[in-house]
Amino acid sequence: MQRLQTVFTFLLLLIATASYAQTQTLTGFSNFRKKAMTPIFEGNEVKGYTMFYHADKADKRNDNYGLDFFDENLQKVKSVMFPKERYYSHLLRSAYNGKAFSFYFYNSRKKMLEIDVFDKSLNKIATKQFPKLSKAELSVALQELQTPGNGDNKPISGLNIYPVPDMGFVRNGYTGMMKGFLLEMYDNNLNLKWTYASDEKSKDYESLLVNEVTDKYVLATIARRPNMLSKKLSFSMAAFDVVTGKKLLEMDVESDNSQQLSVSSFSFDDKKSEFITLGEYYKPEDKVLVNKSQGFFVKRIGLDGKENSAQFFAWEKDVNPLLPQEAKKSLDEGFVNFVHKIVRGADGRQHIVAEQYKVKADGVGIALAVLGGGTSTAKGVIGNMMIYTLDADLHLEKVHFFEKDQTECILPPGSGFYGAGLIGLVINMNGGFNYQFTQEENSQASFNTAYMNYRRVQKSKYWEKTLVNIMYAGNTELKTDKIDVTSNKETFSYVYPAKPGYVLVLDSQLQEKKLEMKLVKLNK
Repeated sequence: MQRLQTVFTFLLLLIATASYAQTQTLTGFSNFRKKAMTPIFEGNEVKGYTMFYHADKADKRNDNYGLDFFDENLQKVKSVMFPKERYYSHLLRSAYNGKAFSFYFYNSRKKMLEIDVFDKSLNKIATKQFPKLSKAELSVALQELQTPGNGDNKPISGLNIYPVPDMGFVRNGYTGMMKGFLLEMYDNNLNLKWTYASDEKSKDYESLLVNEVTDKYVLATIARRPNMLSKKLSFSMAAFDVVTGKKLLEMDVESDNSQQLSVSSFSFDDKKSEFITLGEYYKPEDKVLVNKSQGFFVKRIGLDGKENSAQFFAWEKDVNPLLPQEAKKSLDEGFVNFVHKIVRGADGRQHIVAEQYKVKADGVGIALAVLGGGTSTAKGVIGNMMIYTLDADLHLEKVHFFEKDQTECILPPGSGFYGAGLIGLVINMNGGFNYQFTQEENSQASFNTAYMNYRRVQKSKYWEKTLVNIMYAGNTELKTDKIDVTSNKETFSYVYPAKPGYVLVLDSQLQEKKLEMKLVKLNK
């Protein structure tokens, strides 16, 4: 992807100030959600932020929504307002593709979806409405509205919109009564570029989860079952051409004759023009999520769908000798890895940023389900952070282990039928992991990864929160920096990537109805 030209150069000429804010206090916010703030990247580095919020009344029937633009030093550059129908307009998702912002709404009175698109200088450039929704889409929209603010029990696929770098946005949909899936790609002016839908003649029920969208491909996991109530699922990884919508390849990678494979990551390596799958492997007779996996694997697949290489790293032989004793315990307890990010350094090394998780039965959920009052019978348990470093020849060079307190998250209805890798993707979509972000410098010589550690305060319902930042600076040793971001019952703290050497900490103070933002310098 070509280096983006930033809008800040000419916008900053419009304001007669040389101030570098570093902090910012905003008033009038009675509530705030983390996803309301979106970092803006130029290459790999943060160059600013947008903040989306529910503002004041526009007229008798509509409320204003605000969109603020901040530079990398938290100097406010521009604000715009646009109206939406009061009580019935619900923001589902927002996305930024490097040239445009999109905001995806559901109007519960009109039973209609709507997308608004703004350019980088916050001029509104397009609006599109979707009034004819399938019964399945209406059902999923209702589930979206019933989802608590913390994301628990969000429908597995949901109604999502994904940014296509520079070019537009992809949205997902459903056909029939959840019998098939739909993908549509729109340019930045919301002109429809292509549509891909499940085969109407197929006897299978198909659902799709998008893993990644690049400037070339939409990468996704497809799950199939013979009927709506069947627990027998098969999984495949698919790649669609982002320009034409054509399905380029589909691979069954969950199993073969010698072992079972559980894929947790499916991505594209632009440098080598190869698809990369990562996951864990099991004995043929093992039960995934019940038996301990044998190790993890990395496969590289060409554009023709043929496997170019495969590396398998066994826990006992390859990984355990590189681990401290406390790390071995979590592997023995059956934790598996979800891959958040693969960082490819200028030195040829690849760093796999992963977080452990496992599934356990939810006793309360099981009891409610038996009594007809509940649906979720499983919880996700979130474990430690791991960074696996591979050398330029993809040999395992080092394993970095970062111990943290365990947390839990509720799994959506039906997710217990999915494989380990797909459950990890569901947990990630629902915000269940403690991982926050990974920042890379444009030189690719260094990066930092941030995660949150939550510790329950004794005899209290509140948590101590510590932001842990892992820093890599061109060698095999990693350093950590810790920042206390503990919130009280009236304050909630959130962290975001920032300009090199900093993180952004935002405190939402509900009682005083204000937001305090500050750039915190990291210790290197």
